Amino acid sequence: LASCERNVVFDSSLEEKEVCLEPLHCSVQFDHNILKWNYFCGSAKTIKNSISMQMIGVLIGSAMFGQISDSFGRRKSMLVTMAGMAIGWILVAKSYDLTLFTVSRTAVGFFTGGSISVLNVFIMENIPKKHRMWINMAITWSPNMLPLAAMAWATGDWRSLALLNAIVCVPGLLFCFLCIHESPRWLIHCGKIAEAQEIMRREFGSSKEETVNDTLHKAVRNEYEMMLRADSQKRRYSFCHLFYTPKLAITTIVLAFS
Repeated sequence: LASCERNVVFDSSLEEKEVCLEPLHCSVQFDHNILKWNYFCGSAKTIKNSISMQMIGVLIGSAMFGQISDSFGRRKSMLVTMAGMAIGWILVAKSYDLTLFTVSRTAVGFFTGGSISVLNVFIMENIPKKHRMWINMAITWSPNMLPLAAMAWATGDWRSLALLNAIVCVPGLLFCFLCIHESPRWLIHCGKIAEAQEIMRREFGSSKEETVNDTLHKAVRNEYEMMLRADSQKRRYSFCHLFYTPKLAITTIVLAFS
């Protein structure tokens, strides 16, 4: 809230009950659906329940798309999650009550959670170890709060912000569709050696094509054999193993609060 009635600055020292007794003729910096649908004071708990449902969608999406990406590939999973987010944001913008808003935002959360899950694995499988941590920290919630706040300021209302979020998904969707290849490591794990080798050859090709092909063939075969040995010696892990060593515990905590 920015001000109430005739340019009177909103008194933030008022208690909740006192605020509810005041007439709601207020100007706002951002036109949100809480104001539009009159969810104040006692009914504000409904908004909190809505947010909880949205976060449940994130958790379910993260869990489900981890399995989906293992079964159908990282690239296909990323395309589905980005398309789902774009469609979900359009449905958010078209919401006419809190129920539809909650359902559509939960769908967005579902695909967002899936996107985070798949993208992190895709990054791990395609970049060197020394760059994994800082890239994972850059592509997360916290660093993106600033551009999101700027988008909210530029749009001025929640429907326009939702549509802008849908538009923002489109470049990433097109880039993934046109420029991103499947993870070679996932292909190797599935036994698709020739396809993985072809992707890596295109990425690392040079004038000495025979030498490159021979080197890549050996690297791919070694990776495949290592995966077969690892699969035959698999151990059962739990969430406790995220804190198994001090270094792993620190990494887990930093990522959790990023």
